[in-house]
Amino acid sequence: MCFHILGIDIMLDAECKPYVLEVNHTPSFVADTPLDRFIKFSLIKDTLQLLNITPEARAKAIEKMNRLQR
Repeated sequence: MCFHILGIDIMLDAECKPYVLEVNHTPSFVADTPLDRFIKFSLIKDTLQLLNITPEARAKAIEKMNRLQR
């Protein structure tokens, strides 16, 4: 399973029409404001949920790797 998180900077005009300014392949996860922290924390949380990264899934993957190495 693979994924890539992109940072997309947009600007809205007076009619709220979006314009893409740039796309970053390595977006910053620094949170300078409470809104920024909320957005970035939610993004990371949702990404981990989509990947099904749980303690049980991790333990299962480690056990599978150990079996393959033996």
